[in-house]
Amino acid sequence: WNMTVTVYYWGPAGGMNMYGRAIGIYATLKAAGVAYVEAGPNARPELSSFAPPAVDLGDGVVVGQAPACLTALGEKFNLGGATFAEKARVQQAMLDFNDIFGEHAKFVDDKERKDKWFSYLDKKIAAGGTGWAAGTASPTIADFHGVFAFEWVVKKQIDFSEYKSLTAWWDKIKAFPAVNELYASCVDGRTMIP
Repeated sequence: WNMTVTVYYWGPAGGMNMYGRAIGIYATLKAAGVAYVEAGPNARPELSSFAPPAVDLGDGVVVGQAPACLTALGEKFNLGGATFAEKARVQQAMLDFNDIFGEHAKFVDDKERKDKWFSYLDKKIAAGGTGWAAGTASPTIADFHGVFAFEWVVKKQIDFSEYKSLTAWWDKIKAFPAVNELYASCVDGRTMIP
């Protein structure tokens, strides 16, 4: 791979010193060992996406919306599952995490909804047998997108400590080198999410 990927987003190079919705994109690129450059959201090609993040895959193909970007990156750099069954499980896990992000604010007041989601994720991670979100041998785009979702869960101080497999996944993904590198770069005001 000798092309450079461009990530179009608000941060960290786009004027906001955070990773935000592009956390999974940056973690995926780091895990793949792919060089990338950061550009602000207004630098993305016209009609490439309604809003950032967007990614130029290095060959002129530009994809927008975090899950779509992650799907394309996962396919291109083999981080989206090896078999058809794995790819399907990775997509499901990634979109489950996307739903967690969409619903996390409800969890503060709706314990039943929180417990339903966290119980589901906990059981799926346990059933996968590997500690990763889709039961793959190593983390995938789903796990990397999960970091974005669970940063919001943690920020809202939503407790999930009773869910042992989910808690173990959270510890494991934060320690994974590509993700740990993002956390380690959160200095001088940089944050994972706004």
